[in-house]
Amino acid sequence: MIDFAALALGPGIAAFGRPVTVTPNGGRPPIPPFPATGVWTSRVTEVVVGPDETMNSRVLTLGIALAAWPVPPRQGWAIRVPAAGSLVDEGSFWIDHIDLDGQGGATLTLKNQQQGA
Repeated sequence: MIDFAALALGPGIAAFGRPVTVTPNGGRPPIPPFPATGVWTSRVTEVVVGPDETMNSRVLTLGIALAAWPVPPRQGWAIRVPAAGSLVDEGSFWIDHIDLDGQGGATLTLKNQQQGA
């Protein structure tokens, strides 16, 4: 069996990843905040708000290697991004959706914490 996470995912995250701090909430026992690395993507999507009405919104995702996390990610956990001057400025986000890729990775869809949970 080919280990895609080791062959492609790990080197990709090592080359293009950005450090973040993950703060789990809830759970027993409580999990302390931990450092992680992921690859950011930001894309614009069109949202239909009514008949003949649309607006643009930005979708922010973080690609991760599941083996690099001490526990699997959970919806609602906080992700803190330090300032780095790339696609995503410094800020706090929360995990809105988790899409497992079946190869040892996941794509986390993030929301700005100022938008509410």
